Amino acid sequence: MRAAVTGAGGHYEVITLPDPSPGPGELLLRVTACGLCGSDVKARMAMPRGTIMGHEFGGEVIGIGDGAVSRDGTAGWRVGSHAAVLPVGACGQCPWCTSGYVAHCRSARLIGLGAIGGGFAELAVVPAPSAFLLPPGIDPALGAVVEPFAVGLHVIRAARLAAGEDALVVGTGAVGLTAIAWARALGGGRITAVDPVESRRDAARSFGATDVLASLAGAESGGYDVIIECAGRPGLLDGCVAAARPRGRVIVAGTCMEPTPLTPIVALMKEVSIGFAVYYTPQEFGEVIAAFADGRIDPAPLVSRRLRLAALNDAFDDLARTAAGAKTLIVP
Repeated sequence: MRAAVTGAGGHYEVITLPDPSPGPGELLLRVTACGLCGSDVKARMAMPRGTIMGHEFGGEVIGIGDGAVSRDGTAGWRVGSHAAVLPVGACGQCPWCTSGYVAHCRSARLIGLGAIGGGFAELAVVPAPSAFLLPPGIDPALGAVVEPFAVGLHVIRAARLAAGEDALVVGTGAVGLTAIAWARALGGGRITAVDPVESRRDAARSFGATDVLASLAGAESGGYDVIIECAGRPGLLDGCVAAARPRGRVIVAGTCMEPTPLTPIVALMKEVSIGFAVYYTPQEFGEVIAAFADGRIDPAPLVSRRLRLAALNDAFDDLARTAAGAKTLIVP
């Protein structure tokens, strides 16, 4: 098979590797598409040389290991089925797994981030419990965007957004856009998007934002029940708290690697809750697929282009330079 593996300086090299075979409890997928994620821009520099990255992917089942069954253990897989991949291999037995928070399993192995080879290859072997069946009628390539929409759903659930409540989404990359889509689908009221880039503000409108702002400084003070911080930049928390109503909720979903200031007295006097959200549960993965199937969520607008493996380095350079909200899919 052909695969893009990490080389010197985080660049990718397209090489030929032996075709993998599924072991017990595993599936062999012919990768249909794999999305580029902003987190990979930083993570690729830390990956050992020869790593097959790519954690947002799906594929066609072409091989089935002994005992490979669905997550609930009730059904087997068939060759020719299409699946989306939840990129975590977990033990399935511990309290974290049984409660659905598989990413916190102490035995968790991340798919496409070093532990298990990911979707920047023609073929991938994944644990069967990490695969979710895509029903007929869904473009198989859109299995690659189940993961980012699951992040958006998890974030909105963490914020406990109720129907009619007003939300402020700061940053309209993929997480921000999918959070907006879910806030709209779940009955949110006014949904305001904040982003300094005009094209990303336009995208936010198409995903369901009712109004947009170029700066957090323009947000109504005390005007929102829920604030979702998806930008991952220092210096935003005080502005998020200022925008929250009394007993509002601020959820941080952006990946920030630096200390960020917070004036606690403001949050204290308004009794604002500040929480964090990352990853997703298997149940949320299934809910995303169901929403794609019944039309509540249209995943297609999240995809901007589809490229081959050979274009991977240029695609990542574009992502690092422009921080585009829409997804580039790699089609191996």
